[in-house]
Amino acid sequence: MSKTLIAGGLAATTFVAYCVYFDYKRRSDPMYKTKLRERRRAERNKSKEDELDIPMPKSMDPPSIQKFFMEQVQVGEEKLGMGDFKGAVKHFASAVLHCGQGYQLLQILQSTMPPEAYKMFMEFLPKAQAKYSRKMSSKAPPNSKEAPPAQAKAATERVIAEEAVD
Repeated sequence: MSKTLIAGGLAATTFVAYCVYFDYKRRSDPMYKTKLRERRRAERNKSKEDELDIPMPKSMDPPSIQKFFMEQVQVGEEKLGMGDFKGAVKHFASAVLHCGQGYQLLQILQSTMPPEAYKMFMEFLPKAQAKYSRKMSSKAPPNSKEAPPAQAKAATERVIAEEAVD
């Protein structure tokens, strides 16, 4: 019984000593702090990109865009009902970007969303529009004269201007 106890204690001591040695070698590496900063910076940038990531339709033909729009509004309403304002804001922003009447949708959302959620939405929408424009311009062929839809951007600017007047 005592030999087993001694062997277990020796194994535990050896394991702890190995961990201390390995940690010392890792921290004494001259590139340790640089690697750590780079990894943390990359994680921070990834989380910022994920925050701005909005759903996009699979194809750009009118029926699929209309279906996508309805799905985004429905998912946004569900998330809003569950209290997930960030998720709702992403889906509503995607719906506004793909809506033919963005200004009317913004007015409807303003009247139906809680004020704090609508404020988050209005802060998020310009960022989402910029990311959407970048995605659309990268998808367009190089010689294409197609510009990304500017309806939602104009509608957002009108609503922001109206709120500034109020």
